[in-house]
Amino acid sequence: MGRGKTLTMPERAQVGLMVQLNMSISLMSARIHCSRTLNNCYISDPVAYGTSKSTGRARKLKQRYERTVARAVSNTMKSAKDNGKQYNSISELKDAVKAEWSKIHPSYLENLSNSMPNRIFQVIQKNGGVTSY
Repeated sequence: MGRGKTLTMPERAQVGLMVQLNMSISLMSARIHCSRTLNNCYISDPVAYGTSKSTGRARKLKQRYERTVARAVSNTMKSAKDNGKQYNSISELKDAVKAEWSKIHPSYLENLSNSMPNRIFQVIQKNGGVTSY
């Protein structure tokens, strides 16, 4: 998604002058034909205005740690079927997980889903303690 409009240098100069003259933000916005939010952003920090900002949420794991996690999960997935397969990339691991997931019968998942209210009720009754499930 693209960024919105920013004030041009002449508009910034006009806003600066209007701030010195103690004009209201609404009046400033009407004079230079831009939103009040745009003016507020400029007025609050003129030095940092228009500089690039973070795009999106920061990653939870660095790539180096993603590889470590992938290897750890890979090690736990070792089985007789895999013959001790070591997954060296996230995509290989994802493919293996998808293959195993597709082997689960839909009725098993449906039973888990249907028993969820009972499970939640039991957890509430035990105040988060050990349940029979």
